Amino acid sequence: MESFTIQLTNGLLVGTTIALTALGLSLVFGILHIVNLAHGEFYMTGAYLCWAFNAWLGNFWLAVPLATVCTALLGSAVLMMFFRRMLGSGPLRWALLTLGFGYVLREVAQHVFGIDFKLVDLPVEGTLPFLGGAYRFLVMCLGLSLILGLYLFLAYSRQGLLIRAVASNEEAATVVGVSTARVYFLVCLVSAGLAGAAGAFMLPVTSAYPTMGLEILIMAFVVVVVGGMGNVRGTLLASLLAGVMQAMLSLALRPSVASLITLVTLIVIVVVRRAGASR
Repeated sequence: MESFTIQLTNGLLVGTTIALTALGLSLVFGILHIVNLAHGEFYMTGAYLCWAFNAWLGNFWLAVPLATVCTALLGSAVLMMFFRRMLGSGPLRWALLTLGFGYVLREVAQHVFGIDFKLVDLPVEGTLPFLGGAYRFLVMCLGLSLILGLYLFLAYSRQGLLIRAVASNEEAATVVGVSTARVYFLVCLVSAGLAGAAGAFMLPVTSAYPTMGLEILIMAFVVVVVGGMGNVRGTLLASLLAGVMQAMLSLALRPSVASLITLVTLIVIVVVRRAGASR
């Protein structure tokens, strides 16, 4: 029984990490119509920067927010750099452009940090009864708190209202004086920051390595489609489902096989839903 509950906690942790990454993807695509294939590299960047700041400062809990902010600034700069030139371009052109950005970021990471795995000690030692590692449980709670904060920000803050207005009707929002450029920058900032925070949180669990972004990107994209573009609640539920399913399957199968089955299951859900909607 205890192994089951521990694995359940691990699944919720993975699901929360996927949700943080997927919500950033959903925001950028839903509002800016950008298919960001470099989003996984923002996750990777957050992990590497957290490792670097932790080595410099010797304090993991200071390294996490610094890595998150730096990743947010880097990610927003990358996306906004070509936004005006690419204005009106289709998703395919954005996909190709961000695919190139992702490749560049991976090469930079390998050049700066090397190909070795970068790991830090767990900042919180010990285990909790029936819940497993204390740090894993803490990260799950912190991740869910960030997601709740994002929901409250979008639902009740003035900036969240502007974001929803642009997402609903960009032309009408512009007519009433909303600065779409500021909204776009804010969306890019939040999107990259969420991925960076997820990478920083997972550093003591998975370590940092150049291809870690590719592994989470595919799952995040599928989760966004399953949960619904721009739907915070749907994306969270789909992410938690994916994380728990993967963790439970890992009890009997190899992790790679469990991940593959989870991914295929989510794709089947998407296909069935579309087939039902077309009838």
